[in-house]
Amino acid sequence: MPATVSFRASHGSRLAQGGPAVNPYGIAQLLMDGALERIEAAREHLVNGEQPERQSQLRSAVMIISELRADLDLPRGGAIAANLDDLYDYMCRRLGCAACGARAFPEGMPRSDGEQANACAKGAADLQNGIAALDEVSHLLDALQSAWNYMPVEVRVASRN
Repeated sequence: MPATVSFRASHGSRLAQGGPAVNPYGIAQLLMDGALERIEAAREHLVNGEQPERQSQLRSAVMIISELRADLDLPRGGAIAANLDDLYDYMCRRLGCAACGARAFPEGMPRSDGEQANACAKGAADLQNGIAALDEVSHLLDALQSAWNYMPVEVRVASRN
């Protein structure tokens, strides 16, 4: 998939420099790192009102999380894989909410002081909702990554077979 190729290409030097072992867990760690980096960048662009840059970072984060989701083995993974599938789906939907946030009202608006106050209040609410969505997904992804870090080595080795 294109998102995975570009992500792996941009992180190829990390693998060569002794990054996580190239196995499903190491690759998942790299993908989670990449998604977290993009979410943080999107947050900065949201705060600065940089819509195109925010959209680009969010699309990239969604593509990475979608890759993690696509790599799940639902038939063999049981309830854990099903829960991860639901969690990844939820994260992608929340990032979609963050993509809709507005920093300022559109050109030509507002026409009166009342409309300006309403537009500014909506813009502030959209900004706060967007930040909340990004922070929530970052927290969830960070917690999931921590769980991956504490996975016993025996489980990692057994999964390669």
